[in-house]
Amino acid sequence: MPNNILWLYQQLRQNPMQVLAQRFNIPQNVNLNDPNAIIQHLINSGQVSQEQVNQAMNMRNNPLVQQLIEKK
Repeated sequence: MPNNILWLYQQLRQNPMQVLAQRFNIPQNVNLNDPNAIIQHLINSGQVSQEQVNQAMNMRNNPLVQQLIEKK
């Protein structure tokens, strides 16, 4: 599992839209340079719940996640 997480993290850093496009349907009329617009579209279209977004946002505060982010 940790290897999958690291691989996903590397893929997200290299090409975030490719990773998102593999999992979610994001139309071209959504501003792909605006993370909030993407998140709002995913919530509005029912592809993710507000609870899932909240959980992902809370993960940012996890010390292990912070270490990964800081290793840029």
